[in-house]
Amino acid sequence: MRSVVLDQEKANMCGICGAQEPFIEYKELEDVHFIWCNKCHTITFFRQPQSDDKKRMIENEMNFYKSSSK
Repeated sequence: MRSVVLDQEKANMCGICGAQEPFIEYKELEDVHFIWCNKCHTITFFRQPQSDDKKRMIENEMNFYKSSSK
């Protein structure tokens, strides 16, 4: 699972492929806000998660995520 951390100012696009709505979804897990990209299946964090364990937990959870827009 690829993920990247971007500035809050770029909160309207995927940090990997640059996709915007309708390809992105705003998500929250464990009080961490991020963007899920349905185009390249990656995570864009707005700030670094508090720990590597929390980051891995979110990445693992999103490995099984299916978009509700399909």
